[in-house]
Amino acid sequence: MSWSIWHNNIGLGGRAFTFVMGAIVILLAGFSFASSLPASAIFNWIMDVLGLGFMSLTMILILVSIFSGMKLLETRGENPSEAIDGFRRKWLLSGLQACNGIATIALTFTLLGISLGIGSLSHGGLTPDTINDVIADLTQHFSMAFMTSVVGLPVSAVLRTILILINATVMSSDRPAHHANPLVVGE
Repeated sequence: MSWSIWHNNIGLGGRAFTFVMGAIVILLAGFSFASSLPASAIFNWIMDVLGLGFMSLTMILILVSIFSGMKLLETRGENPSEAIDGFRRKWLLSGLQACNGIATIALTFTLLGISLGIGSLSHGGLTPDTINDVIADLTQHFSMAFMTSVVGLPVSAVLRTILILINATVMSSDRPAHHANPLVVGE
């Protein structure tokens, strides 16, 4: 690869990163405004419930998805050719696969949380002295289990929709400016 391609991809990656971080800041501000909690408390709650592993993997795949959408937008207005169509297909499929990865991670962490919760029940007996600790541990694991699906599946669906719309927009920009409208007589 030539330096200009690397330079362009690094710049595009920086823009994707900036876009994602900006969206996070706006979401945190919105949640903070709606709940009257400071953004730091909301962030800490998110990290406590969802965990660093889930958030890290999901953020990486969100970045890949946004980067793929930006690569698709680079081809807007270019004349369709076999090379351009292959380039678009590659980046559309990369972005869609990243969205599928987010859904897969969400469901995997759901199963992990349920497994950890059930595992915490099997490690100790239930006695009147330990029941509060066991229930607290169980609800913490189940909270992580279900919140990963509540967050991951909609994020995956929204990003998938955005990629499909970007692709449709880019593909429609390839058509000639003047089209005969079948609903208008005389064209």
